[in-house]
Amino acid sequence: MNLNVEFSSLPLPALSVLGFEPKLHTRVYEDRIQMLRDRMEAEQLEAVVVYADREHPGNASYLTGFDPRFEEAFIVVLPSGPLRIVAGNESLAIIGDSGLDVVGVLCQSLSLPGQPRETRRRLSDALREAGVTGRRPVGVIGWRLIPEEDAPLSPHRLAVPLFLVDEIAAVAKSGIVDATHLLLGLGGLRARNGADQLALNEHRATRASQHVWRAIEHLRPGISELELSKEMNLTGLPLSAHPMLTSGRDSVNGLRSPGDRLIEEGDRFSIGLGLWGGLSCRAGIVARFGAGVISHAQMDFVAGYWSAVRSWYEHLHIGVSSALVARKTTEQLALHGIRPALNPGHLQHIDEWLDSPFSRGSTFTLESGLSLQADIIPVGADSGLIANVEDALAIANEELRDELAERYPEAWARIRGRREFMAEMLGIDLADEVLPFSDRQAVLPPGLLSPDVVCHSQMTEWVVA
Repeated sequence: MNLNVEFSSLPLPALSVLGFEPKLHTRVYEDRIQMLRDRMEAEQLEAVVVYADREHPGNASYLTGFDPRFEEAFIVVLPSGPLRIVAGNESLAIIGDSGLDVVGVLCQSLSLPGQPRETRRRLSDALREAGVTGRRPVGVIGWRLIPEEDAPLSPHRLAVPLFLVDEIAAVAKSGIVDATHLLLGLGGLRARNGADQLALNEHRATRASQHVWRAIEHLRPGISELELSKEMNLTGLPLSAHPMLTSGRDSVNGLRSPGDRLIEEGDRFSIGLGLWGGLSCRAGIVARFGAGVISHAQMDFVAGYWSAVRSWYEHLHIGVSSALVARKTTEQLALHGIRPALNPGHLQHIDEWLDSPFSRGSTFTLESGLSLQADIIPVGADSGLIANVEDALAIANEELRDELAERYPEAWARIRGRREFMAEMLGIDLADEVLPFSDRQAVLPPGLLSPDVVCHSQMTEWVVA
């Protein structure tokens, strides 16, 4: 039996009316800090120094809500007492936004060139003021894990600028330890989320999907990419990636930002928007369904791709091997001459890509609290074949679902409505633990000028209608 993919006009869900977004209370940050301290103690570290910068604020924001602007910064976590935030001239002013008890330590060597440096304080001096003595090893958390096969030539395998690592080493007389795994990776604290973070992710992912769909609904031949990007109606919330909107006659790179190009009928088109908490993306042909513009090869490509997307969703269960999900998805793609450009799906958080359990040989099993991205980028035999349907979701056991329903009833109502739409209209059978975070989860129109004509399935012999 194969998945029958049909293309029909369906009543799409209305875009949600959102109220105020959930806030992460001080207790959430305090719990995270304590969990990190417990791990520090287990590894016998004197302190943990957490790196952050403008492009990589995730670890700092996770622990404190602090989001450095323009400059590098460090969070210094000691076994007890308030956290120290070492920051430059401009970032120091915003360190207390989360309401946590934190102490700011000015380090003007982190400030941008040409700014005041009257204190002339080096990072090593600032770390000593923050309480780092070097009597025991100091853990350093970089902005990402560096796998063994990518190990650099330097003695420190850390995703931190070398000139700052040298300053830390000057203080850490007992040695530096790569402690990035405490927060990042499949075993890191940030891989698992409680109800508050998932509620915030759902709110942001809903917004991201709305920005994308508002633009799709205004798509027409003759409009420029920049004009269309205005219809996304961005709100100023923090982005996890630059806004992506691009078109081309024969092929497109979906990572590109909009320009002055006029969009034409028959173009390839891709659009994506990521906020802290979730990203949404769609790609297809600028054409009306049934107008004769979309080739049979493109329709077969879309059908084969969407059947693999459905397979991915339906294999998501607590306790299932993530490698199995990846293998089933890849096998379904291969039936139609398609391969995934990257891993089929990944973890996401403040960062667009936190890590991915969906890789060959992974020993990870899916568990409650994961915040995921359905990111299956298809590559066909012809570069002109295009499709993408990317949305955020979460995995939550019964206890976590009950907490979300009780404390965040509006978010829960949206999630329930999406599950019903996916089951009844799209024919996607989700496990109870799978929580869709986008308003039009898995909705893929092959002709973007007919956004209501979308892929849907049922179990029967394989036919492309």
